[in-house]
Amino acid sequence: MNQLKNNKVEFALYTKALLDSIHYGASSPFIPIYGVELGASPIEIGLLYALTNFSLNFFQLIWGYVSDKLRQHVLFIVLSGILSSLIFIILLFTRSSSIFIFLVILHSIIGSMSIPAFIAYSSQAVDRERWRRFSENVNSLNYAGWITATLTVGLTSHLGLNGFTIGFLIAAMSGILGTVIIWIFCKKLETDYTNSKLTSLKCFKFSTSSKFLNFVLLSTGFGFFLSMAWPLFTITLTKVSNLTLFEISILDVVYGLSAVFGLALLRNYFNMLNIPRILSLTSSLMAFTPLVYAVAPQLPYLIAIHVFVGVFSAYYDAASLTYILENTPIEERGFYSALYNLSVGSAFLAGSLIAGYALELLQNSWTLFHALAFLYLITALGRLVIGLLYRKLC
Repeated sequence: MNQLKNNKVEFALYTKALLDSIHYGASSPFIPIYGVELGASPIEIGLLYALTNFSLNFFQLIWGYVSDKLRQHVLFIVLSGILSSLIFIILLFTRSSSIFIFLVILHSIIGSMSIPAFIAYSSQAVDRERWRRFSENVNSLNYAGWITATLTVGLTSHLGLNGFTIGFLIAAMSGILGTVIIWIFCKKLETDYTNSKLTSLKCFKFSTSSKFLNFVLLSTGFGFFLSMAWPLFTITLTKVSNLTLFEISILDVVYGLSAVFGLALLRNYFNMLNIPRILSLTSSLMAFTPLVYAVAPQLPYLIAIHVFVGVFSAYYDAASLTYILENTPIEERGFYSALYNLSVGSAFLAGSLIAGYALELLQNSWTLFHALAFLYLITALGRLVIGLLYRKLC
């Protein structure tokens, strides 16, 4: 690929990342809130988080393997973008919480087609020495698009419009636009696979990549304690803090702004940093989030912790993507990234389900506030312990 084509492809990938972040930023923060509006119970909210995350990550393993085998990464990205965007149009006419949850899960399944394909295609289109910078730029764009979309939805709601309708329409349009850009500028790459052999699902051995296995195990443990807090956050914001849709969007906006600012500060130094140490430090510091939600769930304190943890979440995401790129074979990167996401997604399934059911059970004998505080303490301790164990990757 000549330099001009390479620049056009890389620009298209960045644009796709930005539009995808708008797609999810306009919808993801508000999907569980909309579920509560439709009458979903704490258990149903736990199921919503658990099944959407699990399906998103489980099907990545299948899509990643198939797209690697067929060498049709662009096709998978395009199909995923079109179909997942259409689902948001259907969601606009949904009034049943059970049908809503089903459609969100279906969106996760279809959306999972593009994630391993995007990583695999990007790793081939971008020069190896620029992988860290590419992952850093993608994460910056992710937060920038997320902020813009979330703030737009929040403001329209504050002005009296239906924020859910606006958000789902933005998600549909940005998804389709990103798909069109990939279709125009990204063609199938001519990569030399003569010295590589695609891993068979039947004979895949973890022993071939022990460093990657250790990373997956730790990330899975961290993902469990991370996801335990997600349904708890939704219940706290809607039933304890009683925040409006606009106030909830403010939390996501300050989170995203701090992430962008943090990545900008690290921009010129990321290539020199030790990735396992970044993973350890950032995951350990994310233990503070559930503690603040437990003891001080008022808007000013929630804004403060979102500013703080936004920086470290961004570093954690950039470091995770970099670790995958640097510790997996290029010809199987879609499969390996999907395997990582499946493992973490399984942890998300367990964590969200357990938290939802545990909260429902504890409310039989405790107040909602005390039940939430107890579960928040468990997830904080788990994040801290797993975070410290990340240093074993060094």
